[in-house]
Amino acid sequence: MAICSECEGIVQQTRGAAGHAGLISLGAVRSLAAVTRKANHEAFVCGVCDTEWDYLHDKRDPKAGWTRN
Repeated sequence: MAICSECEGIVQQTRGAAGHAGLISLGAVRSLAAVTRKANHEAFVCGVCDTEWDYLHDKRDPKAGWTRN
């Protein structure tokens, strides 16, 4: 399936960038790298086009934010 227009509009690797209403949280991802940096890593899937996303909550990294899998 092709990526939807809402997912196309997500700004990647920018801390604080908004997602969209169709994203469904799959919960926290436990990773040693995130824990070491005292950051939170959360997985999402788009309910419209099934695109998988990760969001890294890390206030020290300006490139934290959305990344598409």
